[in-house]
Amino acid sequence: MIFDPSNFLTLDCYPDADFAGMFGHERSDDPTCVKSRTGYVITFAGCPVVWQSKLQTETALSTMEAEIVALSHSCRVLLPLIDIAKQLSTALGQELSESTMQVSIHEDNAGALVLAQTLPPGFTPRSKHYAIKTIWFREQIVQRGIKLCKI
Repeated sequence: MIFDPSNFLTLDCYPDADFAGMFGHERSDDPTCVKSRTGYVITFAGCPVVWQSKLQTETALSTMEAEIVALSHSCRVLLPLIDIAKQLSTALGQELSESTMQVSIHEDNAGALVLAQTLPPGFTPRSKHYAIKTIWFREQIVQRGIKLCKI
């Protein structure tokens, strides 16, 4: 891994989901064919440090739900990485702040972006059933000053 020396660090997260990706391509009676796939890449200073791709454990009922689940999974990894970066910088005598480190999540689903940026948690009639599971990361996005970007 080669880091480009700079006074400004970036931590970027790129979550995505493939809604019911194998439906119609595999056996129609296999329940795993309707599962969505979660994937994400997290980069630090432009270098990939964590990535994962796996089937979601629950069957998503919409593209937005699959994307929210992917966003939630990536935040479970991203938030501890932010804390580690801050602890390491403090141990090295450097203080990280919003002016020296920018954290961004790059999301491609407009519905997931709206739901993730809504605080206090707002719901639509179709999103209430899974919004309860996402309150924790929405609060963290606001508290930590994480920038959500549409890609």
